[in-house]
Amino acid sequence: MAFKILSCDGGGIRGLITALLIQDLDTKFGIVANADGFVGTSTGGLLALGLSTGVPIGTIVDVYLNQGSTVFTPNGWLLDDKHKERPLGASATDLSSGPGYFSCAYVASGLKQIAQQLVGNALMSSAKKFVAVNSAQLWDSASRSWIPCTISNGPSNAYRNITMVDAALATSAAPTYFPPHRVMGAGYDYGFFADGGVFANNPSMTAVTELLYQKIVPNLASLRMLSLGTGDSPQGIPPSAIGDPLNWGVTSWLYPWSSGANGVVPAMALLNLTMDATAELAAVQTGQVLGGAYQRGNVPLNKPYPLDNWQDVDVLVQATSKYMNTPTWQSVRNWVKQNWQ
Repeated sequence: MAFKILSCDGGGIRGLITALLIQDLDTKFGIVANADGFVGTSTGGLLALGLSTGVPIGTIVDVYLNQGSTVFTPNGWLLDDKHKERPLGASATDLSSGPGYFSCAYVASGLKQIAQQLVGNALMSSAKKFVAVNSAQLWDSASRSWIPCTISNGPSNAYRNITMVDAALATSAAPTYFPPHRVMGAGYDYGFFADGGVFANNPSMTAVTELLYQKIVPNLASLRMLSLGTGDSPQGIPPSAIGDPLNWGVTSWLYPWSSGANGVVPAMALLNLTMDATAELAAVQTGQVLGGAYQRGNVPLNKPYPLDNWQDVDVLVQATSKYMNTPTWQSVRNWVKQNWQ
């Protein structure tokens, strides 16, 4: 019998898109109960952890719809200080959302509250089904370097006995948005972690590797994977916006807000490029490896939506509803009907 795994991308508040797609498939085919495992990165990690502990998908949808302001709790930096130190060309409005310029934009207390609400005090090892999330460990004493890591409940996974809340905060610690998260408990201290989206915003390939390495599946032929994104945004840097390529230093690649004529250069261009490119690469590679056993669903968006702009939820709902009426989504439903029973 095939091992069926649901893979959820990162994308902040756009995780609502993934949750709504799962809800549609769960209503029609019971996709959550029939899944053998869940994998996610960042907001997708929160989804995967919640589903692995039996949280109804409707409850998770409700979190995205109504608790975005809790997740994104501002850092509390005094507005006067922001005014004094803001960079040239940045307005007070710019500094009220988006990536933090001088410090993290948000504290992690609201995100931790939501994670505890969903998974309680559960350990990774307590999950009844396979579950994995990705994160970047900022210091590994053995290699004396930072390392990518997949945190799972696999029998030999180094992090299997940490709490799910720690796993949720580690996979979601988006650089400049949330602070690095320290994972420590009785008898262990793994140091600080950052968002897994820096290397695996689409966790599909890391899931395949972890399942094989942990001997949870015997071979690729035994896998079925459904991968759901957080929206496909038209985003890039057109040639007209480059100007002199020699001028592309830190201020171009890491400027916290969109720039150029009509804002054609995305905010935090390097970070966004990294997350988008790794997500697309994982989709291509997993499709090549698994062939027809891999299905990808993603909602086309008419513009980029920031990962922290929870005020956009109504727009994201509309875009997802429109996508659900397309032949593209119907083909995903057909695949699930044939491969997920």
